[in-house]
Amino acid sequence: MRTSAVGAWYLGISAVLGSPFTCDFEDDDCGWRDVSTSTYRWVRGRASLDSWGTGPHSDHTIGTDRGWFMVTVSPPAKATATAWLQSPVMQEATATCEIWASYHLSGSGLNQTECPTLRLAVAFGDTVVELWQSPEHSAEGWHQLVAYPGRIKGQFQLTFALTQPPACGAVLALDDIVFRNCGLLEFFTFCSFEEDLCDWEAEAGEQTWGRNTSMGLGTTFGVPTRDHSNNSATGYFLHTIAESAGSVATLSSPTFQATNSCSLVLYCHLHGSATSSLRISYVINSTEHLVRERTGDTGSCWVRERVDFNLTESFKVLIKGEVGSGGSLAVDDLILSPGCVPQQDSAPLALPGRARANNCMAEEFSCDDGGCVSAELVCDFAKECADGSDENHCGTTTFEEGAGGWHDTSVGRLRWAVQRATEPTATALVGAGAFLALQRGEGQMVAPAKARTPLLGPSGLACAMEMSYRLHSGPQGFLAVAVTEHSTDMTHLAWHTRGHGSTAWEHIHIPLGERARPFQVELLGMAELQDPADIAIDNVTFVECNRGVEPPEAAELSCNFEADLCGWYQDRGSDFQWVRSTGQGQGSDHTTGSGYFLAVDPSAPWSRGQRAQLITYSQEPAAAPRCLAFWYRLAGPQIGTLSLKLQLQGAEETVLWTQRGSQGSVWHRGLVTLPATGQQQYRLAFEALRNGFVGDMALDDVALTPGACGAELSCSFEAGACGLAGSGQWYWQSGGTGITTGPMADHTTGTTTGHYMVVNTSKHSLPMGHVATLSSELYQRSMPAQCLAFWYQLSAAAPGTLCVLVEENGEQRKLFSISTMEGDTWHRGHVTVWADTDWKVVFEAVGAGSEHSYMALDDLHVSDGACPEP
Repeated sequence: MRTSAVGAWYLGISAVLGSPFTCDFEDDDCGWRDVSTSTYRWVRGRASLDSWGTGPHSDHTIGTDRGWFMVTVSPPAKATATAWLQSPVMQEATATCEIWASYHLSGSGLNQTECPTLRLAVAFGDTVVELWQSPEHSAEGWHQLVAYPGRIKGQFQLTFALTQPPACGAVLALDDIVFRNCGLLEFFTFCSFEEDLCDWEAEAGEQTWGRNTSMGLGTTFGVPTRDHSNNSATGYFLHTIAESAGSVATLSSPTFQATNSCSLVLYCHLHGSATSSLRISYVINSTEHLVRERTGDTGSCWVRERVDFNLTESFKVLIKGEVGSGGSLAVDDLILSPGCVPQQDSAPLALPGRARANNCMAEEFSCDDGGCVSAELVCDFAKECADGSDENHCGTTTFEEGAGGWHDTSVGRLRWAVQRATEPTATALVGAGAFLALQRGEGQMVAPAKARTPLLGPSGLACAMEMSYRLHSGPQGFLAVAVTEHSTDMTHLAWHTRGHGSTAWEHIHIPLGERARPFQVELLGMAELQDPADIAIDNVTFVECNRGVEPPEAAELSCNFEADLCGWYQDRGSDFQWVRSTGQGQGSDHTTGSGYFLAVDPSAPWSRGQRAQLITYSQEPAAAPRCLAFWYRLAGPQIGTLSLKLQLQGAEETVLWTQRGSQGSVWHRGLVTLPATGQQQYRLAFEALRNGFVGDMALDDVALTPGACGAELSCSFEAGACGLAGSGQWYWQSGGTGITTGPMADHTTGTTTGHYMVVNTSKHSLPMGHVATLSSELYQRSMPAQCLAFWYQLSAAAPGTLCVLVEENGEQRKLFSISTMEGDTWHRGHVTVWADTDWKVVFEAVGAGSEHSYMALDDLHVSDGACPEP
């Protein structure tokens, strides 16, 4: 069955945009023929023929096993092959031409890495142009494709090519190939700007539209490299660039009669600026009504737009372009349908008056109440205008009064548009009022629909976007939110979810975090074209984003993470994130054994050198030291490094505490004395640095208390000196990188990379009778008797004497002394400390005047109760 003769093809005339030519393969092949060069080929078939093996169980046209279609047979077994299907020779196509077809994929090969690829190309003269390519992964079933060949002069042919890797076994069928709006109809009004502006008029003003060519504009960034009409650098189009902030170029049509079938198709090119916009509107009685707006940078390509007018009064069409800094904007091929009839012998329709004059400078924003604020303060989450109008169109919206600042930037077959539940296509969403929904677009690429906010921010640490969403689609559908940094044009995925069968509205809280520079939030949506309106969002709000207002919990640094993160926040600029975990596969928490703790995200890809930070808001200046205690876990081979950093306002960050390498799959206590900061505010950050190996890095039970921390009960010296202070001759080192004579391996790890404390007792470093001391911080008296255990190593050659003293209330008493030559091995020592108050330990090294001698300490540990007798 076909709607016109093969020889005539789509040259018929209709009241709409041309009459379609349809081939459903029910009677014959309509002139389409297989031109393959191997046994892998196309044939006309139907589902009832068993010889076709897999494939569709019914055709697309009538939906039964008696319907016919074109299908591939004899898939390749040993080498990649291509099956070619070629159309008859066709004559002429307008710039509005659309090619629609249904295709069906089936077979086990769809899940392989290398999937079969279907391509549609057009050949005219010596030129071959690829119009369409199937998505990388397609689910089994019937799918729809739309391609736009553009204006073609003379004869041309189309070719479908299916390329399949060996042993893939996929089967593809084609049905219902339709040509729409392709006829060369004398009733179309077509303006390519090759000679003039036709009946359109460029309004005079500070910024205006002008005819130009790519060759005439040169290599300036953002301008089209070719026109759309002729695909040539010498072809003409209308173009405008930014003259001054806020200036708009306006193009107006003749006055048209009232109509119910007027359509305008045009091609636009927005490139070089994220803030450029093209607006299409109509004017009735000097009142302008916006129909379509496209904002943002759509890349170096021509993007198709179509708008339909159904109006009961005469009207004009306006095309307005506002170009952002560094960008350019162009339009080409304005095509009006036969229903757009100019009004004869009537008074000219007056255009809207120019916007009222205001007293604001070019770099200022005009508030609705007449006030002026800096344009840089618009959409920064803080109301600068007295009436708050600088934050009115910044993405927070219910969509009841429009898009609320969201702009569709789609260039493919899908787009975002405001829709009401009362519209016929939204019956499943009745009761939702207005919302932003996924709809069919005018492009031909298979790409996600995109919508962006204006430039936002900067934002604070707690900044998040909340919204309601509905995602009812197949597994190929998805909804995602991304953040694009304006200064770097880098995009980071903030949230995404896959399609499912639920029809309910759901609510989501999406952390955006701290952004020091302006950014845009981007909404991405993808669905099969059969029912794209089943994806929608509503009730968008931005919460706790004002950088100058801290949330109530910002000062809550003590946290067990059972309910939330308290005053600790994810650094969204990190390579990966910390996650609240209940311990599945990662051990239990420290607080209760069954609660929550923080762990580095185990699902993120591991890579050496990646960082994740947990940071605080700026804290009030601290007049006195405080103690930050926490519990940490480091397990796994070369797990990486956990650090605590301090950043004073206006200064570089400093490392207060660090621990690296595996410490076993148990919780360890960390103590850090936070120094007084005088009049300066400060921020803290826990930083996880990955070393490229799988393991467990976790944090729990952070507690901030007044006063300095006491001495650490256990110290392996792997992360530093644990607060022990020496008189100058004591060094913290490892055997492999030591700066003075010492053991080749430490006691903790038994390797050359392990650390310990050492003093060189050679006569040139510590002359006979001279003393080098190493003193701890205060140990808290928890019981009358406490046991201090340690490991020591003395060199074989007269090392001198190692003494252990306890200091209490400024008075010292000796508890341990050793000077014998015990060889180059580690030995355990311990002393029982009987104390009435807090105490500290002092290690004394007394020189003996020998050569190449040393004393070393490792693995200090204090426990309750007296030391056991040997």
